Amino acid sequence: MRAKFVVVAAFAALVNSPALAAEPSNSTPHALACMKKFGFTYAQWRAYAVPAEKAEPYRACRDAGPAGQNSGQGKSGACQRKAGFTQAQNAAGQVTPEQRRKWEVCMGM
Repeated sequence: MRAKFVVVAAFAALVNSPALAAEPSNSTPHALACMKKFGFTYAQWRAYAVPAEKAEPYRACRDAGPAGQNSGQGKSGACQRKAGFTQAQNAAGQVTPEQRRKWEVCMGM
């Protein structure tokens, strides 16, 4: 009985892991252009061979989208970027209280 509980608990922890949250696609033309900008390839990304100092600015570039793509988000989208999170992270509940506070200050709330 105890072993069954451990297996169920481990599975529940895995399913609820934030690491499984959907990340935007890394194979779009815009994402590939961002990879090129920061000096690595899609194959390196897939092999987890990209250092953090390149991965973080790449994600910001990728999440910003092509020029004009975020124009419908207006001030909210600009404030999200300024606060350091994306709409996908917001939808997945991955925004920290500090990021939320920065967004609210930017929005004038």
